[in-house]
Amino acid sequence: MSNQKRKCRQYSSEYLKYGVIPSVNNEQLPMCLLCEKTFTNEGMKPSRMIDHLKVKHPEKANKDVAYFRDLKVKFEKRSTIGGLFKSHGNEVEKGLIASYKVSKLIAKCGKSHTIGETLIIPAVKEIISTMMPTQKDITPSIPLSNSSVSSRIDEMASDIENKLYDELKTT
Repeated sequence: MSNQKRKCRQYSSEYLKYGVIPSVNNEQLPMCLLCEKTFTNEGMKPSRMIDHLKVKHPEKANKDVAYFRDLKVKFEKRSTIGGLFKSHGNEVEKGLIASYKVSKLIAKCGKSHTIGETLIIPAVKEIISTMMPTQKDITPSIPLSNSSVSSRIDEMASDIENKLYDELKTT
């Protein structure tokens, strides 16, 4: 291989005039707005982008930047599969955080790990249905089974142990 360095090009906002935006998957690479084709680093040369526009989309070659800017806005506003599941994913993530916090409280109290399923979840359901009757049931997104609570407590204990070990190593 040659010893010369390969030039790694960076996306520039000026490339929009060629109908090119940063790729959704890798912002280092360019993507054609019209056919959604992602180019390599070599394709980031303005001459290659102009060639692609003229050969693949000749009817759009003479369009101005405003046209491509509007197309970019439409592209960003389109609905995607990830966007459809984003709200559900966020709920699951919050349920996981709540599960860790409740597991920590159970560990501090020294109660049986089954208390999450037998007392806390039913109590939370009652509180939410009484205080906010229009709120949907969020308790299924909070995993508090015996095994979940036990593994979360073990994980937190291991993390604290590792932090203490690292602290003792440095002092």
